[in-house]
Amino acid sequence: MNSDGLDVNKAIARFRNSILPGDLLADLVNDSLVVRYLKDERLFLRGTPADNLMLIVSGAVKIYCPQSGGRNVMLGLAGPGEVIGFADFVDPKGRACMTFEAQALTNCTVALISRQRIERELSRLAPGVLVSVLAAANTFWTTIACRCLSLLGMSFRERLETVIAEVAEKFGVNDARGTLLRLELSHDEWAALIGSSRSLTSKLLAEMIEERVLERNGKRYTVLNKCILDAPLNGQSEQTDSVNGSRFRGINTTWPMGTTLAASVPATSPTQRRLT
Repeated sequence: MNSDGLDVNKAIARFRNSILPGDLLADLVNDSLVVRYLKDERLFLRGTPADNLMLIVSGAVKIYCPQSGGRNVMLGLAGPGEVIGFADFVDPKGRACMTFEAQALTNCTVALISRQRIERELSRLAPGVLVSVLAAANTFWTTIACRCLSLLGMSFRERLETVIAEVAEKFGVNDARGTLLRLELSHDEWAALIGSSRSLTSKLLAEMIEERVLERNGKRYTVLNKCILDAPLNGQSEQTDSVNGSRFRGINTTWPMGTTLAASVPATSPTQRRLT
């Protein structure tokens, strides 16, 4: 098996929220196209056709909600084993189109899974399994709504603590000093994650460094071992780092979804090939 196949199998193993049968999920992914994107390339834009799901095999992707005036709000970061591009709207011509936008934060690889293929396979499942899929979809969207509403009720400092916790959960690694955030995020990107200005976000990050909540090395941050963030707010879950025992303020939500939710075709023309 080639390295792409190995990476895809790892991504499938991390596809935790899917309630589809494992053999069906493996067939869908292994029959897909593998598409590579370079850092900062767009995976899809708002309004492009919602023809495919995108399972992230490697790397990290930023999900944006376009705003008027050119300002974008970042909904979150997605990594290996997560599916993106499932949110769509119907245009005046009755076509399913992408609601959000996605951009590669790092070099990344995704597997494109045809929406038509997913619908065809789902039509063959037993009614009981389809009921479970519908229930999972309802729970998923409820979790997303809860996260957004919870963030609205927080101060900007609390929002920043929350998104740091989420990044630590998905992309953190154990470090002698604490939990190292492997991703390099600029102050503009942190600001987009909490819906704040760059200047305020820079101030908040500086405060957290001064308080020894964070340690900075270039664009990377480490959540220090001795720092235990405040207890979770209402609507949030307490997440514990299994290695160093630190507790983070965070909402337990991820992007994966094992249903017939739509994704977009690429907005660019990267190298692609089938898995073998």
